[in-house]
Amino acid sequence: SKNIPPTTPIGSLSGGERQAVAIARAMHFDSDLIILDEPTNNLGVAETQGVLSFVRSARDSGHSCIFIAHNIHHVFQVVDRIVVMRRGKVVADDIDPKTTSVAEVERIITGMSDKEIRDAITDGKPSH
Repeated sequence: SKNIPPTTPIGSLSGGERQAVAIARAMHFDSDLIILDEPTNNLGVAETQGVLSFVRSARDSGHSCIFIAHNIHHVFQVVDRIVVMRRGKVVADDIDPKTTSVAEVERIITGMSDKEIRDAITDGKPSH
């Protein structure tokens, strides 16, 4: 964790630092709900881990968080429940990441069957 002086202009901060400031502000003002839309997008590995740590901290301190992301691995690191939307509609609700695999959620996201996924991966080539 890095100490950022409160007088630092936001424009001079990195993407991860900006996300951290936004989450910290929401926590400081005791927001009931924190909505994070692609908070790890375009961040480096260290910045991403910092943002995910902040999200876990917010969640663990009792703040409700909506974490919108395309990176399923980041989602699995910080959420208690997954909702999948496709083309603006909810296609799966109340998925428990503790009892559901990444592969299962990916199938729900894509709407593909196991065979369709295997065919897409092998591109029609026989598997060895």
